[in-house]
Amino acid sequence: MDFGINFNGDFEIEKAGRRAAEAEKLGFSHIWVGESRALIHPFPILAVLTSATYKVTMGTGIISALGNRCFHINKAFLTLKEIYGERFIAGIAPGDVHGLRVECIATKPVMKRLEYCISKIKGTVPVYIGASGPKLIELASVKAEGIILNYINPEYLKWALKHRKKRVYTVAIAPALLLPDSKNESELLYAAGVVAAGANQNFLEEYGIYEEAFEVRKKVIRNNFEALKEHKDFLLENFTLSGTYEEVFKKIKEIEKLGIDQIILGSPFNKSEKFKEVENIIRALD
Repeated sequence: MDFGINFNGDFEIEKAGRRAAEAEKLGFSHIWVGESRALIHPFPILAVLTSATYKVTMGTGIISALGNRCFHINKAFLTLKEIYGERFIAGIAPGDVHGLRVECIATKPVMKRLEYCISKIKGTVPVYIGASGPKLIELASVKAEGIILNYINPEYLKWALKHRKKRVYTVAIAPALLLPDSKNESELLYAAGVVAAGANQNFLEEYGIYEEAFEVRKKVIRNNFEALKEHKDFLLENFTLSGTYEEVFKKIKEIEKLGIDQIILGSPFNKSEKFKEVENIIRALD
C-alpha cells in the first residue's frame, strides 16, 4: 500500500517545504495539495514542495474543475512538467458546491464538465477524480486513471467500491491525526465537519446518518465551528483516521484488506508533533 500526505494553503510555505522533504524521507510516496477558495492556490505550493523533494509524486488533491478553467489546469501541469519532469497527478473534482454558488460559479452540468476536463488534461498527466457519490465513482473508474474516495471508514469504503465499473488505482483520503494532540484536535474536528457536510446524500441516507450530517452541514455553512464539538464522536468515528497509534494502525490494516491502493493522511496530520511516528506504519506495510 502507498501512503500520501496532504498539504493545504494554510501552511507556512518554507515550513511546508521542510515538512515535505521529511515526508519523502519517511517513505511517503505521494504528496497532495488541496484547494480552498480562502487559501493560497495549490499550484504555487506544488512548485515549492516539488523543489524541496526529489522523486515523490505530487498531485492536486483536489482542485475544482468548476472553479478553475480546465485549460489553465492543463497549462499549469505542462509548466510543472517542463521544470520538474514526470512527477505529477491531476486530482480534480466538482469542489465545494456551496462555496462555488456563493461566488456565482455555475455548478451544473457536473458530469459533462468533468468529462471535458479529463479530456483536456489526460495525456499531460494522469487524472484522478475525487468522488463520493455513485455517479462520480463510476465516471472515475471508466474515464480516469484513478479515484480519490472521500471516505476512510472501512464500511463506507466497501459501499464506495461497489460502484466502480472497473478496477483502477483507488485512494482513500481523510483528516488524520494521532491522538491525543491538543494542539491540532480542533482542526481535525473542523476538517471532519467539512467532509461530512459535503458527503453524498445517497450514502448518508443508506447508513442512517443523514440527519446528523445535515446538522453538521448547517453549522459548517454558518462557520459555527465551535458547535461541531456537539458532534465530536460522530465526526471522528465516521470521517477521520484518528486515534492512538495502535488504533490507527489497526484501521489501516482493515483498509488494506479492501484493496485500497493508497491512503492520504489529510490535514492536520502534517502539522502534528507525532508526524514521524507514521514511519513505522509505512515500513510495516511496505
